[in-house]
Amino acid sequence: MKTFREFGIDLPMNFSGDRKVLCPKCSHLRKKKNEPCLSVNGDKGTWNCHNCGWTGSLHEKSDFQPERKVYRRPDPKTASDDLSNDVIKWFAGRGIGMTTLIKGRVYSTWHYLAGTGQQTLCMAFPYYRNGELLNVKYRDARKNMTQEKDPEPCLWNIDAAAGAKTICITEGEIDALSLIECGYAAAVSVDKGAPNAKDANAAKKLECVANCQEILDGAESIILVTDKDDPGLRLEKELVSMLGPQKCRRTTYPSDCKDINDVLMKYGPEGVMRVIDNAEPYPVPGIHRFSEFFDEVEKIYRNGISRGLTTGWKMLDQIFSLKTGTLNIITGLPSSGKTEFIHALAVNAAKNLDWKWAIFSPEMMPGGSLLRNLAEKIADRSFYGPNRMSEEVMHRAREAVNEIFFLITQDDLDDDMTLDKILRLFEVCVVRYGVKGVIIDPWNWIEYNLPLRENYTSWTGKMLQKCISFARAHQVWFAILAHPRKPEKDKRTGKYPVITLNDISGSQEFANKADYGISLYRDQSSGSGNVTQVHILKSKNKYVATMNTFCEMRWDRSSGTYTDIDPEQEHRYGNGDRDPPEAEPPRAYKD
Repeated sequence: MKTFREFGIDLPMNFSGDRKVLCPKCSHLRKKKNEPCLSVNGDKGTWNCHNCGWTGSLHEKSDFQPERKVYRRPDPKTASDDLSNDVIKWFAGRGIGMTTLIKGRVYSTWHYLAGTGQQTLCMAFPYYRNGELLNVKYRDARKNMTQEKDPEPCLWNIDAAAGAKTICITEGEIDALSLIECGYAAAVSVDKGAPNAKDANAAKKLECVANCQEILDGAESIILVTDKDDPGLRLEKELVSMLGPQKCRRTTYPSDCKDINDVLMKYGPEGVMRVIDNAEPYPVPGIHRFSEFFDEVEKIYRNGISRGLTTGWKMLDQIFSLKTGTLNIITGLPSSGKTEFIHALAVNAAKNLDWKWAIFSPEMMPGGSLLRNLAEKIADRSFYGPNRMSEEVMHRAREAVNEIFFLITQDDLDDDMTLDKILRLFEVCVVRYGVKGVIIDPWNWIEYNLPLRENYTSWTGKMLQKCISFARAHQVWFAILAHPRKPEKDKRTGKYPVITLNDISGSQEFANKADYGISLYRDQSSGSGNVTQVHILKSKNKYVATMNTFCEMRWDRSSGTYTDIDPEQEHRYGNGDRDPPEAEPPRAYKD
């Protein structure tokens, strides 16, 4: 496969994700010559210029002939084996002995340093690859540095790493020497130090790695021994991107050490060996070890597993409870009380759990309608009629609504209420006001534009996954009220069946993605329309909810509140019948 540099793109061969660099076709012609405009995807090997429109792939034939940089080689006689006593003494103070200096071909010489403005006694670090001298870096004890002119980028001590199963990469030659001192011969160093943490592109500082890629790729393990400041962590991240996380391990230093030479000086070779031996695999998002959950399992083993939180209704608590970090889908027949139920549940959670809520409820607009509905639940009194709440109670109730609930609305009629916008507003409420529950009522009011070649089912699945991720990330109870397709009466009973998650309009993804599913049912034909059945259709955790069960609650038509019905203690239906009216059980029950 061709490399990016064969197309004139200044990037190493192996990296993951997207990077933005200068375009070899147009950047030199632009007014802002140093502004990156070429987006390159390392995983796909493709690129696209946002300025000139140049696109391509590593799989294509290159017609670009980049100007090849000419590197200078130092005279091999530049390097020597001289070591002054002052330099030997300085290294000894850093815990590095004469034998290690000889292994690293370190020598001393007098060289001009701009930092001192004169010829200065320097320690010299020669860079060899395949036995050929490519560069020499010079520095004094005060970190004044220079190097040979126009050297080819290369890792220091790379020849010692050829064929090694484990290679340690450090941020500087002295760190690499510290490892060699402790027996880690295959220790190399980048040649330009760590990139600045805010650098847009670190490719220049990592050319030395790209030029030694073949040797690094041959190792089974790469141990990253960088400083733990921001530049060192940036270097660590860039090395992982180039070499792959599968073979990289990262080190941790004692709290009073800034680098591996500091460890050597304070804790000796044993301390360095502990750091290297305890290097851990570089963490990769999405991959975990079960040991991370040992403490959680230990706690459950000793104390038992806890159920979710109370709904505020004794009978419902027996089959369903509230668990944050979950997606809950509520459906039901038209006029079965979905909105009334979720409002009553939210008020219960506010009273019993001190939860605050954010609600997107466009069907209840203007806001005054929603305010009245929620105030009725808080006051347990109707807003209208002869037995309505008093003015004093109304004032207290509206103040409580204002404290508990945050309303998400479409203030700008030209601005579509997409799910992404709703989630951004939910996030503000969570972070700023400590909201614990969020409600979308109903789902079909969310604006969408289907991408080309994507159907509604696929889009819905992706959007519901965003809701799940939001619930997990912010640990909120996420409720979506979703309308069903037009229901059909059962031919045998002449009544509507209980709606299932698969009956929701538009997509089976509601059944697939939900953590918990609830369906509400009222039999309007039997004179018992004030009785609501709450069916638990889906449960991903049997300790939180019991699937394929239901309980019954009495709905107060005037205030919209719900109360428990204990089937062992009272008649539930206006016709005096203790048995529930016949209803076709959800198809999920049959299955």
